[in-house]
Amino acid sequence: MTDPDVAKISRLKILSPVWIVPLVAFFVAGWMVWQDTSGAGPTITISVSDAEGIEPGKTRVKVRNVDVGQVTEVRLSDDFKEAVIEVSMNENTERMLNSDTEVWVVKPRIGRRGVSGLGTLLSGAYIQLQPGDGGDFQSHFSALENPPVTPQETPGKRLTLVSDGQTQVAVGDSVQYQGFTVGQVEQTEFLVDKRESRYQVFVRAPYDELLTENTRFWLQRGVSVQWNSQGIDLALGSIDSLLGAAITFGVPDGQPRGDKLQQSTSFELFNSLEEAKQQGFIHGIDYVVLLDESIAGLDKGAPVQFKGVRVGTVREVPLRWFPDENDQAPLKRIPILIRFEPERLRGLVADIDINAWEKRLPELFKQGLRANIRASNLLTNTLFVDVSFYSDAESVDTEQRFAGYPVMPAMASDFTRLEEKLTQLMDKFNQLPLESSLSDFSQAMQSVDETANTLNGISVSLAQVLEQPEINQLPKLLKQNLEQLQELTGSLSGDSPTRRQLNQTLSEVEKLSRDLQPVIEQLQQQPNSLIFSPSVTPDPEPKAYEN
Repeated sequence: MTDPDVAKISRLKILSPVWIVPLVAFFVAGWMVWQDTSGAGPTITISVSDAEGIEPGKTRVKVRNVDVGQVTEVRLSDDFKEAVIEVSMNENTERMLNSDTEVWVVKPRIGRRGVSGLGTLLSGAYIQLQPGDGGDFQSHFSALENPPVTPQETPGKRLTLVSDGQTQVAVGDSVQYQGFTVGQVEQTEFLVDKRESRYQVFVRAPYDELLTENTRFWLQRGVSVQWNSQGIDLALGSIDSLLGAAITFGVPDGQPRGDKLQQSTSFELFNSLEEAKQQGFIHGIDYVVLLDESIAGLDKGAPVQFKGVRVGTVREVPLRWFPDENDQAPLKRIPILIRFEPERLRGLVADIDINAWEKRLPELFKQGLRANIRASNLLTNTLFVDVSFYSDAESVDTEQRFAGYPVMPAMASDFTRLEEKLTQLMDKFNQLPLESSLSDFSQAMQSVDETANTLNGISVSLAQVLEQPEINQLPKLLKQNLEQLQELTGSLSGDSPTRRQLNQTLSEVEKLSRDLQPVIEQLQQQPNSLIFSPSVTPDPEPKAYEN
């Protein structure tokens, strides 16, 4: 046989029927690979902080409890800071994978909203995917630490609340309006540089129509205790506020509702309804008040009142205006920043326009309108700013400014002026000649002491005399003498024998006295007539007068 015949026979041996089986198997395998490849979707990667419960070939990816993919691989990232999950998605899932898509791992969780993910205790953890509305395809995602509170497709409005206090609001806490739950807190964040808390809240439709420009948000406490003029006001909040915290909103009474919100904006979150009522005014005129007295007890948020009506709010105590190095002026007065809010006078004045009041207030300053501080509670030493008219106020420069703010003239408080008057009174008292007066008073007191000692001695002597037995018998003797005198006068009264005998004796004594009258005269003229015979003087003879 020739060589070509041998080559032909060799080729016939290679194309033996034995090779048909491998060729068929190859074609079947190719068809199966093509079939599997043609029905597969895109491959995506998901970054998670912890791949707990995720198993390749077992963990599923779900949308509304429908499987849309399966985990094929779990590995560490190149920097070892997170885990990377590789997922093979089903066919026609590209439309749900974009920049708005959110994914998270569903597993058992316990929080304020209760217990979730209990079904995964038996079935194992799975990856929940929430399709987004973005148009650009994306293949890498970062899993959320916590599932979103509100699905993105839920109609409503998202707002940002800002607070600089200790609000203690957590994700999932309710947002309420007049006791009805109308939304939830979706995110919480604390800004270190600004030292404030921010909360993203969602108000679902149709309650988002209640949001207006004058809406105010405040915390609803589980238990609220407030002291007012009528006593203690105790109020209990809703169940949500008792278990955690609840945010409520509304427009305070007496305030206009304002226009509806057309877009998302930021609101301040107040600690209470009272604080929201008093500090929630947006429009106002800022003034600096320079006080020449202690501001201890005056806090930020304190009221500014005019005759008991609140007209403003204290904004900063004290106002730190950071002067430059060239300013060597001493700190003689303490600046505070207040805000005059004409909106509080709605219904009390004809116009509450800000621009009109900016022109009106300087004229009122010329008429004696002044600011000072007063005590609202003497027990707690709480102060507020009082604005009043004073007839004795000195004229001031109404164009004065401080740290870029206009200055509202101040007047010393009533307590300070009373203190000054007391100081003046004490100065006058110190000028009195108290030393000489005290010396005279000391001498007078010494004389009084001597007199008191003398009286004390007299009283002691008198007491000794009164203690004698004879003094004790004196009243008895006086009584006996009075009885004897009474008997004597009784015996001399009327026609008693004693009185007749006494009358007779007196008659005889009278007769005897008449008889003795010539003898007495004789003895007066001639005392020796009782011894010698009395001389007889002849009677004188009448004669004529001789020259």
